[in-house]
Amino acid sequence: MSRRLLSNWAAALLVIGASPFVGLAQAQPSAPKDTDESTILPDPNAPQRLPLDRPSTPAPDTRPAAGSVDPRNVGPKFGLLGNLGGIRDRLWENGILLNLGYVHEAATNAAGGDRTLARGAAQFVAKGVFDFEKMFGLAGGSGVVTLTQRHGRDLTADAHLGTQTSVEEIYGRSRIWRLTQFWYDQKFGPWVDLKIGRMPSSDDFAGFACEFQLNALCGAPTGKIAGNYIYNFPVGQWATRLRVGTADTAYVQVGAYQVNPDNLVDGFSFDFSKGTGALILSEAGWFPKLGGLGYAGSYKVGGWYETSGGNDVYLNDRRLPSALYRGQPLHHDGRNGLYFVGVQEVYRPDPANTARNVSAFVRAVASDRDTSIYSAQVTSGFVYKGWCPERPNDWIGLGVGQTTPNPRAIEAVELRNLISRTNRRLPAQERFVEAFYSIAVNDNIVVRPNIQYITRRATPERKPDVVVFGLTSLITF
Repeated sequence: MSRRLLSNWAAALLVIGASPFVGLAQAQPSAPKDTDESTILPDPNAPQRLPLDRPSTPAPDTRPAAGSVDPRNVGPKFGLLGNLGGIRDRLWENGILLNLGYVHEAATNAAGGDRTLARGAAQFVAKGVFDFEKMFGLAGGSGVVTLTQRHGRDLTADAHLGTQTSVEEIYGRSRIWRLTQFWYDQKFGPWVDLKIGRMPSSDDFAGFACEFQLNALCGAPTGKIAGNYIYNFPVGQWATRLRVGTADTAYVQVGAYQVNPDNLVDGFSFDFSKGTGALILSEAGWFPKLGGLGYAGSYKVGGWYETSGGNDVYLNDRRLPSALYRGQPLHHDGRNGLYFVGVQEVYRPDPANTARNVSAFVRAVASDRDTSIYSAQVTSGFVYKGWCPERPNDWIGLGVGQTTPNPRAIEAVELRNLISRTNRRLPAQERFVEAFYSIAVNDNIVVRPNIQYITRRATPERKPDVVVFGLTSLITF
């Protein structure tokens, strides 16, 4: 084992030493996985409480995560391309903000899988933010257009790790160009906000930073166990969202998203006829400041109902076990679930400096047991920003969690294997941990080495543990 670990450390160093473009020219396996993909460019109208919705930012606290520009600032800073001779400043003065970003995730397995490989997956993002008040005098109006493109290969699939979660969260949802965001937002005074257009559900509901490379710890948790009908970034859907309240204090909101599988294969689909139903989400958010130092918190609780429904994992249409009595699966008219996302600032080494702090998080999501293969996931951890005074923009993070399969689904597979004498793989309970160190090379380039560990020892089916060395690279242009 020690020889294999040494060889894989060497592979990891090769990956880290290579450019962020490892694996771009290689073909992507055909079976996409649900990955969150959180854009590295923030949605200015999403309910955010920086640095808590994005609990760890490599840039100074005047800027959001991953060095992106906050269009609400009077004087935005730009990325590697700079101001382009004043062009970007002139555009901003007229209400137009253009951003480019690139993220690459490399990974190699030191344990687990049937072969040792190094793989890389990546995403390009081009985003335009438009202030219609500056442009046309339309008070409270704004819009966003975002194009994305993913490419590369997935270590989880290629090395046959057999895990429920991907070790490269940026991978998945097809290697195509997408119109990920195309929406208009209208504010009616300080309390009411209406948004309509094309957008991922993770833009507004169950929002959480995507700072970990392990998919189970990244982004909105809802799509992690219900990814067959809840589409997180970068998949855009036609939708609308109404919010009452503010992201500084508290709000309630509701949204409706068309569930259209055509969006998975066509990144520019405008065909409403292929929709199968609607995803209705609701959420309440609260943003307190606790204690004498005003430690900021972000707490969100919500749920969903999907109207097209799904097949029962255990029963047939006569409400008998399908494995024994065959027949058509019992169809349920709807699918539902609940979630909680909480982030709380818990410590500042220098009480007066809010840029250096420790934020702890807890996330939980549960889906109905009638139709879901995986019924629950719980994750927690912390991010320490500016842990070293000499490196104020570096930070460290640790996340742990567990994904729990639906007991009814396990029983159904076991019964089918027994009756049919097959060896279909059981859905496995996964426990996982990731630790990373984020290095701000400068305001616009971040490298984030990490180590991931996944175990399935609590499942009926014996599966080997997985150890992965990873490296996330982020560039803002």
